[in-house]
Amino acid sequence: MSNASLSSHFKPAVAWTKTDRAEFPYVAEVNGQNWQIRLNDFPEEKLYTLLVQGQVVGSFDDWPSHWQRV
Repeated sequence: MSNASLSSHFKPAVAWTKTDRAEFPYVAEVNGQNWQIRLNDFPEEKLYTLLVQGQVVGSFDDWPSHWQRV
């Protein structure tokens, strides 16, 4: 996916729920879709990858300030 698509996913405020899975530590439901955060092999790769409905949207290092980890 393009960076434009990733940045559009950064716009909504999202409340992330912690999981017990090390590779996928956070999940959320946004507009009926399952969102997941995957931890990557940092620093060789970006720190996080966003997946929506199991599809990679993009990878990033900086957690958006309006995304809450609960």
